[in-house]
Amino acid sequence: MMQDTDSLANATQQRLDTALEFAHAAGELTLGFFGGSGFEVSTKHDGSPVTTADRGAETLLRERIEAAFPGDGILGEEFGEKASGNGWRWVLDPIDGTVSFVRGVPLYGTLVACEYEGQTQVGVIHMPALGETVHASAGQGAWHVAGPGAEPTRARVSGTVDIGKAMMCTTSFGYFQQAGTEASLGELYSRFGKTRGWSDCYAHVLCATGRIDAVVEPVLHPWDIAPMQVIYAEAGGRITDWRGRSGSQYPTGAATNGRFHDELVGLLAPYLTE
Repeated sequence: MMQDTDSLANATQQRLDTALEFAHAAGELTLGFFGGSGFEVSTKHDGSPVTTADRGAETLLRERIEAAFPGDGILGEEFGEKASGNGWRWVLDPIDGTVSFVRGVPLYGTLVACEYEGQTQVGVIHMPALGETVHASAGQGAWHVAGPGAEPTRARVSGTVDIGKAMMCTTSFGYFQQAGTEASLGELYSRFGKTRGWSDCYAHVLCATGRIDAVVEPVLHPWDIAPMQVIYAEAGGRITDWRGRSGSQYPTGAATNGRFHDELVGLLAPYLTE
């Protein structure tokens, strides 16, 4: 059953407050392992690494969400999906950037999103090792906390209009090879003013706060990108797949400040292999 506007707003605020609290708690758990050797690393069926910290952080998130909102569904990277009984679904990535985490690089994050009837209402990107957080809820703006103890300030995308003067980030050349879209990299490198490899969710923190202008990813899962749906909408940017479709269910991603988004999608779409 659809909620009325006031009920939806109240339910969204409750879940935003909860998402922030729980993301910080899960992030604190990961910091207990970060930079050390007291965790196991194994390889999943898709070739990506997973650690005891990933599983422990997702377990914490699931247990707290189920206690606070027992009717809500949950989709997590490590433990699959619990169906929703009320239209709400949480989407969790306990450690986005596990490769960075394993190697002691602080550019990993805890991602928490909450959807209602398929639309992302709440999004949190928390960077535990940096103490930096970007969060948003539908209609209430996107906010940036620059470090521990800092006051939230509005998150705004950049004003760069010309793609030739813009900076683009992507995570890994290997993902383009995996997707069969490596030929697109030459086009991207030639069209953007600058490219860098500030990877995974940290690139989206940078883009949503105006420090870079675009993020392009050829391989995604819903938990990689769910929080960004509302964060970009509220920060003034755009996020779609390479065909220009909105939503976290698609396997590719293009996020921008919105000024040259259609141009970027036009560059990317011809390189898709399906």
